[in-house]
Amino acid sequence: MVKLFFIVAWRNLCREKLITAIQLAGLAIGIACFMLIRLYVAHEQSYNQNFSQAENIYRLDLIRDQNRPQALTPLRLGDELSQNFDDILDSTRISRSRVSVKHQQGVYSERVQYVDSNYFEFFDFEFIEGDPLTAMSGPSSIVLPQEAAIKYFAADTGIIGKTLTVNGVEFQVTGVVKKPAFAHTMSETVLLPGERFNEFALANPAWADSWTFNATVTFVKLAPGAQVAGLQANISDYYQQRAQGLSSYKSYRLNLEAMTKLHLYTDTSRTLIPQGSGVMVTAFSIIAVMILLLACVNFTNLATASAMRRGKDVGVRKSLGASKLQLVVQYLSEAVLQTTLAGLLALVLVWGALPYFNQLMEVNLSFDLGAAVLAQLLVLTSIVGVVAGLYPAFYLSNLSPALVLKGVVNSSPVGVMLRQGLIVFQFAIAALLLVASLGVNWQMSYIQNMPQGYDREGVIVINGGADIYNTFKNQLLRNPQVAAVTMSHTVPTKATRTSNVVRRADNVDDEIQVGSNPVSYDFFATYGIKILAGRDFSRDFSNDAYRENEQDWKSSTGSIIINETLATALGWGADQAVGKMLTLGGGDDGLHNHQVIAVVEDSHYISVKTAVPAMIYVLSGEPQELSLRWLSVRFKEGVNASLLGELEQTWLSLSPDQAFTFDWIATEFASLYRNESRQSQLLNVFTLIAVVVTAIGLFGLAAFNTRRRVKEIAIRKILGAGTAQLCFMLVNQFSVLVVLANVLVLPLAYWLLRDWLNGFIYRIDMPYSPFVLSTLFSLLVAYVTVMVIAYRAANATPVDALQYE
Repeated sequence: MVKLFFIVAWRNLCREKLITAIQLAGLAIGIACFMLIRLYVAHEQSYNQNFSQAENIYRLDLIRDQNRPQALTPLRLGDELSQNFDDILDSTRISRSRVSVKHQQGVYSERVQYVDSNYFEFFDFEFIEGDPLTAMSGPSSIVLPQEAAIKYFAADTGIIGKTLTVNGVEFQVTGVVKKPAFAHTMSETVLLPGERFNEFALANPAWADSWTFNATVTFVKLAPGAQVAGLQANISDYYQQRAQGLSSYKSYRLNLEAMTKLHLYTDTSRTLIPQGSGVMVTAFSIIAVMILLLACVNFTNLATASAMRRGKDVGVRKSLGASKLQLVVQYLSEAVLQTTLAGLLALVLVWGALPYFNQLMEVNLSFDLGAAVLAQLLVLTSIVGVVAGLYPAFYLSNLSPALVLKGVVNSSPVGVMLRQGLIVFQFAIAALLLVASLGVNWQMSYIQNMPQGYDREGVIVINGGADIYNTFKNQLLRNPQVAAVTMSHTVPTKATRTSNVVRRADNVDDEIQVGSNPVSYDFFATYGIKILAGRDFSRDFSNDAYRENEQDWKSSTGSIIINETLATALGWGADQAVGKMLTLGGGDDGLHNHQVIAVVEDSHYISVKTAVPAMIYVLSGEPQELSLRWLSVRFKEGVNASLLGELEQTWLSLSPDQAFTFDWIATEFASLYRNESRQSQLLNVFTLIAVVVTAIGLFGLAAFNTRRRVKEIAIRKILGAGTAQLCFMLVNQFSVLVVLANVLVLPLAYWLLRDWLNGFIYRIDMPYSPFVLSTLFSLLVAYVTVMVIAYRAANATPVDALQYE
C-alpha cells in the first residue's frame, strides 16, 4: 500500500512539471539556507565547548567605575585570589606582546603569549609532540602552534629540542600544538613562559606587583558547585580594598565570565580574540526560520491552488470506496516525497555554496554527510512535508464526490483567503528583511565613513623602535615620499590609557576622567588631527616635555594639549581653553598643574561604537621617557613596495635583531568593523534569497491562476481586450496583496529598526525611505514576476484555448 501511494505520488508530480519544479526549487533553497545558517549558528555557539573543564573555568573581567568591562587584570591578581578563596582552585594568566624571532638568516615579528606552567591544565589542546604537563615548566621553553612550526622548521614533527632566538634570548622547542578542529577563544600563537613577560614587555619591573597595572588575562578554575554570584561579590570587595586610592578610579568590580559564554554573551574589551554577537546569532536563527517558512508557504500555496485540478481524481477515488484517511495519507505522501527530493537537492546546494559562505563569513565550516546529518535532514523534510501538505490533503479529502464528478470544484472563500493570506505573509517577511537590510547597510556606511577626526590614508604603524627612533626618523625624512614621522603611546584604532583625572585649577573638587596619549613631536601632523586653537608641541619651547617629579609633585613640568570634548566638559570653548591651567593627579599621585597650549579636534581611537573620551596629550621628550610604543609614518602619494623595502633596510641597519613589521592604519580601521561588515553582508544575501523565494512562489501561483483563466482571457481577447488590458488584469490581482503586506509589516519594521539604531552612540536619523523603497521594490518584484506569465497568456491565440469547448 505504501509503495502504491508513492508510485501514484510520483506520477502526479511528473504530470504537473512546472508546479513541481517551482515547489522543489523554493523548498530546496529554503532548506539549504536553513541548513547553512544552522551550521553557522552551531559554530558560533560551540566556542570553548571542547575544553574538558570548560564548565568550571571562568575569566576575570575588571570594571572600573562605570566603564566597559575589560579582560586585562593585574599580574598578581590570580595568585592572590587562589590563595585566599577556597572556591578558586587554581588560576592561570595569559599576557601578550610582539617579539622578534631570529632563525637562521631571517628575523620575524611574532605575536606571542606569555603563559603560566599550568596553562595546558586549563586548556587541553592536543599536542603533536611534547608533554603538555611539562612543556611550559622551564624559563627557556617555547611551544609552537602547528603553523609556526612549519614556518620555522618546515615540519611539525621531529623539532623538539631545536632552538629559536627570541629578543636575543635562545629558547628550546618543548612542544608543538596541533591546530584545533574546534572553535575557541584562545589565540593560536607562539607560547613563552610567563616569567619572561616581565623581562620582554614590562618597562617598569615594579608594575608586576601593582594592583592598578593591568596587563594579563586571568582565568580561574572554580570548585564544582561554587556559588558564582556570592564569590564574585567577595572577590570584588577583596580587590576594591587593595586597589582603592591607588589611582583616580573610585570603584573596582570583578566579573566571573563563564568560559562557555565568552564568545557571544559578553561586552568585554581587550579580549584575546574579537568577540561574536549573540544578538546577531539570534537574528540569523530567526531569519533561517523565516526563510524556511517562506519555502513552506510557497509549497502550501501552490499545493492548495493546484488541488482544484485534482477534484475529479478525488471524486473517482471516493466513489470507488476510498476513505478520507486514505486520501489524506495519499496527498501527505506526495508532500513528503516532494520535500524529500527538495532536501536532497538542498544538500547539493549546501555543498556547492559552503566554500563561498566560508569566505563571506571568514569561518571554516565543514559539512560532513554522516548518519546524524541525514537523520536530521529526514526529520526536517518530514516535518516540513507534513506541515506544508496538511491543509491541501484535508482540503482535497473533504471534496464532495457528487459535485466534483459533475465538474463543480470551486474554490471556497476560505481557500481563496488562505492563499491570499499566504501571499501577504510572504511579502511581509520579504519587506521586513528589505527594510532591515537597507537600515543596517546605511548605518554601517555612516559609521565607517563619518569623520573620524584623523586622516587614516597613507599611514603605517610599527610596533616598537623607541631605541632607534631619532636616527630612523632623520633618515626617513630624507626621502621625498615621506611626509611625517612620529611616535606615541597609542594610535588611532588602538585603546587609550584611561586612568588619568584632570580638574580645573580653580575647581579641584570637580574631577573629570580622561584618556591620555603621550606622544612625540609631529603627532598631530602625522595623523592630520586639526588644531582648533593654540599651538603644537615644539622644540622651541623647552618646557613642553612632560616630566613628573614624584619627590615634589607640584614642581612637575610640561604643557598639555586637550581635545574638544574635554574643553567642553571643563566649560571652555577652544579659544578660551588655551592658556588655562589644568590640575592632574589623584590616588598616590600628588596634584600638579600644567598649562593647556592647544585644543585639537576629537578623534575616534577605537571605533564610533563608543563615545569619544575626554583626552589629554602630553609630550615625551624621548620615546623611552613615557613608554612610547608605536612608530607612525605618513607617506605622500605613490607608496610602492620599493619604498617599503627601503624602510625595512633602514630599520634593519639600525636594529638587525628586531623584525620590521607594519600595519596600515586604514586596514586596522577596517578590521574594527569586520564583524559588522560580515553580518550586514550575510543579511543582504539572505534578504535577496527571501525575495527570490517569494518571487518563485508568486511565479508559480501566477502561472497556475493564469492557466485557470486561459479561456476567460481568450474570450476577452476576442471581444476586443488589448494585451496591456489583459496584463493589467492579471497583475493587478496581486498588487493589492503586496501593498497590504507592506502596510501590515512596516510598523513592526519601524519599531525594530528604531530600537536597533538606538543602540548606537553615533547614528543616522531614523530613515523613512527604506519603507517606501521596500514597498516599491516589492511591487516591482511582483509585477515583473507576474508579467512574464501574463504577457505570454495575453498574446496566446484564442482558438488554442477554445478549440476543445
